Parts: sequence; C-alpha cells; structure tokens
Amino acid sequence: MKVSSISAAALAVLVSATLGCSADRIASPSDRTLSPGAPAFGAVDQNESSTYTWHVNNTVTEASNGDRIRLIGTGPLGIHPKSASGGGTFQHTNAAGTVIGSGGWTVVELLSFQSYGSSPLFPATFNGVGGKAQVRVQLTPTGTTLEGIMDIECRLPGLDVPGGTVEGVRLVVPGVANFNTPVSGSTLFRKIS
Repeated sequence: MKVSSISAAALAVLVSATLGCSADRIASPSDRTLSPGAPAFGAVDQNESSTYTWHVNNTVTEASNGDRIRLIGTGPLGIHPKSASGGGTFQHTNAAGTVIGSGGWTVVELLSFQSYGSSPLFPATFNGVGGKAQVRVQLTPTGTTLEGIMDIECRLPGLDVPGGTVEGVRLVVPGVANFNTPVSGSTLFRKIS
C-alpha cells in the first residue's frame, strides 16, 4: 500500500465524522454501502432548508492494524437541498508513530445528515448541535487522489444519543484502509439557519 494512499484515507474519515448535528436528517440512497454506518437515531426529515458548519478539531482515528490518521477541517453543510463542501489536512502514521503520509482532503458530496439536537447544558446562543454527517471525500496525498466515505459524529454533553454513538470521525477508503475507531479530538456542528 502506498504511503500517500493511507494519508488520503485518513482525510476521508475526518470529513464524514464532522457533519451530523441537528434535528434534520437526509438519507443517502440505499446503494451507499461504504460507510461504517448510517445514522439511525430519531431521524426526522422536516423538509426544511437548514444550514450548518461542520468542524473537525485535531481528531485522531485508528485502523485495526494500528495505523492512525489525524484530521483537521471545517466547512459548510446544507439540507433541502443537500450540500457540503470544505476540507482540511490529514497526517497518517503507522502503529509505531512514524509519519507515512500527509496531505489535504476535500468534501465532495453530502450523503446523509442527522441532527441529535442541541444540548440542554449550553445556552441557546451557542448554536452547537450533536449529530452525524456522512460525506464523500477526496484525499490528496502527494502524487495521487483517493476517494473515501467519512462519518463525522458529534456527541454533546446532556444529549440523548443513539447507542454506540462515539464522538469523532470514521473514514473508509475502499481498497486502502478502514479507520473505524475514534481515539481523540472533537467534532462540532453549528446551526446557522
């Protein structure tokens, strides 16, 4: 496996984990099967236009072989019509902690979004919401471009969230890596309108 391929995979995980915090949900077509999982808690399609920003803050996730990817990024997200963009940077390390790849990543499509709502522990002016976004991403380590599916999941304190909900990002790059265990960092969705 190329070093740049793994770095690209790490980027894709970051984007997917950041996008899911609101009471709205849009679903991907049933043929989308590359994701580590689809949103499944309290999904309500309100058919209302809403806009958010997603934030992935120095988030680390791990593959089963011990490789890790560190992701940083931000961008806009909208539903009805659904849209997402933005991106950031990633750094891929092996199990020993040696950097084996790095580069940028870009969100190219919103596949689904489910808001878990706002936390009763924060003031209304905070505008932060918990949730899960699933996005298609492109990772661009030096010399190549890879595609992946990223889940971005935000779990705010005081929220009733689905079982198995974990703060962080998961990234699947088919044929390259499955970074499916969030280790550290934070994600957030901010409702704009």
